[in-house]
Amino acid sequence: MAFRVVARVSEIPIGRGLCVQVDGIDVGLFRAEGRIYAMENRCPHQGIPLSEGSLEGAVITCRAHGWDFDVRTGHRPTDPDGFPIPCFPVEVDGDDVRIDLAAPLNVRRRA
Repeated sequence: MAFRVVARVSEIPIGRGLCVQVDGIDVGLFRAEGRIYAMENRCPHQGIPLSEGSLEGAVITCRAHGWDFDVRTGHRPTDPDGFPIPCFPVEVDGDDVRIDLAAPLNVRRRA
């Protein structure tokens, strides 16, 4: 795994997300349930940055059309079997937040 520092915990707001760009990919970082989660920062509906939405518990709601996603899984709460937004492993070391884009947590790999 290739974890790299992308932000500081202190930079991630409560109730919203923080967008960071890593290797040309916008990633949303979210604080939920005492942990930090990372997922691609684009609503699949129209590409609106999810980090600009509102976060309640572990669910981020897109500011444009109200689509919601669980930041822990990338799935819509009402469709846990649908196609998720890619989520990435997170490590926290002190105030450093590290993610690994090379190892998405919820992407099915072909056998």
